[in-house]
Amino acid sequence: MSSDVEPGIDAGRFGRILLLVGFVTTVFLFLTANRLTGDAFRIGAVAIGMVGLITAIIGFLVAAGSAVDAS
Repeated sequence: MSSDVEPGIDAGRFGRILLLVGFVTTVFLFLTANRLTGDAFRIGAVAIGMVGLITAIIGFLVAAGSAVDAS
């Protein structure tokens, strides 16, 4: 193993994943707001938000996994 690898979560990878998840979630929320109204919009917004949250959690686990692999 290389000695110049810092222990801990890969902040760059985690930041890129969060940026991508945030961008895609925002685009889908704008598209949902454009197409749906009322209760259908609320259900769609919650569903899209939950998928974004789960994807962010998986991104954190991927970044943490790379930290475990590095040690």
